[in-house]
Amino acid sequence: MTVVQNTPQQDAFTVARSRYVQLISIVTIIAVALGLGGILLADIPLNEKIARFSLTAIFPLFNVGLVILVRRGRSTLAANILVIEFVAASLFASVADFYWVIFTTMLTVTIAATLAHKWLYRLALLTIALEFVALGFLNWQSNNDVNQILPYIIVLLTTMIVASSTRYFTRQTETAIQTARSTNNLLQASADIGQVLSKLLKLSDILPKSIELIQDRFDFYHVQVFLVDETGKNARLAASTGAVGQKLFERQHSLSVGSQSVIGRTTASGQPVIARDTDPYYYRNELLPNTRSELALPIFDGDKIIGALDVQSRRYESFGIEVVQALQVLANQLGTTIRNARLFEEQENTARETRRLFLESETNLREIQRLNQQLTREGWEEYLGARKLVSGITVSGDEVMSDAGWTDSLKEASLNRLPVLEARGGQQIIAVPMLLGNEVIGAIEIETDSNTPESEIAETVNAVAQRLALSLDKARLFEESQEATSREQRINEIVSRYQTLNNVDDLLRVTLEELSQSLGASRGVIRLGTTSAVHLNGEVQA
Repeated sequence: MTVVQNTPQQDAFTVARSRYVQLISIVTIIAVALGLGGILLADIPLNEKIARFSLTAIFPLFNVGLVILVRRGRSTLAANILVIEFVAASLFASVADFYWVIFTTMLTVTIAATLAHKWLYRLALLTIALEFVALGFLNWQSNNDVNQILPYIIVLLTTMIVASSTRYFTRQTETAIQTARSTNNLLQASADIGQVLSKLLKLSDILPKSIELIQDRFDFYHVQVFLVDETGKNARLAASTGAVGQKLFERQHSLSVGSQSVIGRTTASGQPVIARDTDPYYYRNELLPNTRSELALPIFDGDKIIGALDVQSRRYESFGIEVVQALQVLANQLGTTIRNARLFEEQENTARETRRLFLESETNLREIQRLNQQLTREGWEEYLGARKLVSGITVSGDEVMSDAGWTDSLKEASLNRLPVLEARGGQQIIAVPMLLGNEVIGAIEIETDSNTPESEIAETVNAVAQRLALSLDKARLFEESQEATSREQRINEIVSRYQTLNNVDDLLRVTLEELSQSLGASRGVIRLGTTSAVHLNGEVQA
């Protein structure tokens, strides 16, 4: 798994390593400088002094170069060169006294254990071991005393113990730093993915984007999401990466909750499940032949398992505890995001349904208004037509007369549904329509020589016209209801007479008499039977 991101731990470790190399280099430069001064002051032959000075002066030059390498960011290379330099210094010190050998050797193995790569560390230990063996052997040969080898053996063992201990603790520290770095990178990647997902609202966008980000940031072979269906019995594939994922999605791939697959087990238990390709319960998908290990994590909505996040890797050991924890955080974030997306979709559906009902209500209201207008118009047409009344009245001075004529002003106000203002012969003429809703049932015209502004007169007449329209309609409806009540009462009276009659002829006679009296009819006819029972000449069929 690769997560390419710098962390504070990584920077701190690199800085500490660089500073350590610089410190050793600078201390070495100072120490060698002091040694060069001692060589110059030593009471030795000139040729030997020159030889020693020339050989020792090489080391400061090396260390100046190491400091330059560190400054340029090549601290690893500088560390390896520093180890080689101290190994060489240790070999050079073998010609000196025994205690100087011990000091340089301990310093060399400490630096090698702290800074060197594994191969260089082992080479340094081997070189020092051979050096001590050679020194011990030479000392034994020159003194012919086995006891002379013992100090070298003790120093060698001590050196190996110090080197091993230093290397172990250094490796442990690096491992801890690497673990912290990896954990922080994983958590940072999880936070970044969660931040991206929090900006998405639709489930159709969230699931593909989430698996794409997880695969990209964690470098997994394949990532997919399963969601448990409404029955709770099957986990259906909801999103899957790549062309393989598209094929699986087209197949409507699903796994049973509680099955032996990693998805079935995690959706049933609510616990992360890891399977490697060597495990007996591992199910190999022919479309994903490179999978070596697979991890399934439950996706929760509260306490309810709603699905599973499935990640697959090409490596056998990809899912350490820190990876599982980071991915579980992501799965939890995904569960919250899915819940929010579903709530958003429900709200959208509710809003759409509310809008549909609102539009439907508006349509129904318009239809009701149209029907009301139609009923009003038909009611007034029927009312005026049935009574053959003079549909108007004119007041002129003290004279009141019936009048059905329509002036031009009345016609214009009725057609346009707007007040009409005119000036004629020094008189103000105001005509306004009488409206019931949008239906015109008449108009009022007033002629006056008042000095009152036309707008005020028009406003007054218009207000009266509207109230008159309502009152006229109420009066019409009252009259119609009264007539209906009267008709119903007359019918009931006719029917009540039927109760006193016992033969057909009397019933027929009474019926015609009552109808003639009620309706003013001069003639009435009742026939019993059907037309199919009579010939065209009026004779009854046999």
